Amino acid sequence: MRVLHIINYKKREERPVELVGADRATVRWLVDHTTGAKTYAMRYFEIKPGGLIPLHHHPEEHEIFVLSGQAKVLGSAEDATAQKDDVIFVAPNEPHGYDNKHSKETFRFICVIPLLKSD
Repeated sequence: MRVLHIINYKKREERPVELVGADRATVRWLVDHTTGAKTYAMRYFEIKPGGLIPLHHHPEEHEIFVLSGQAKVLGSAEDATAQKDDVIFVAPNEPHGYDNKHSKETFRFICVIPLLKSD
């Protein structure tokens, strides 16, 4: 049984975010079923300047840690801005998105979610 998996995040495939309206946004699945995870998945997102992950929702919760940059968090009470070192919790089925259209810096964050059978 493999209990430890170490890999540089840049070796994980970078894919465009597959969500209608997403622009200049990529995701890398860092930990998932391919690394032996059974409960949680960890993803790394980048939204380039001028980019967007539009408002959307789904049944799984998210735990997010912002690594760099800042972006407007869509769906929050006043479309608050999240920045480096902020933590974001997105409850199940809560509409959310990230707008980096007015920034000159890439917005980077780690997102942990429950591992779904389809992941």
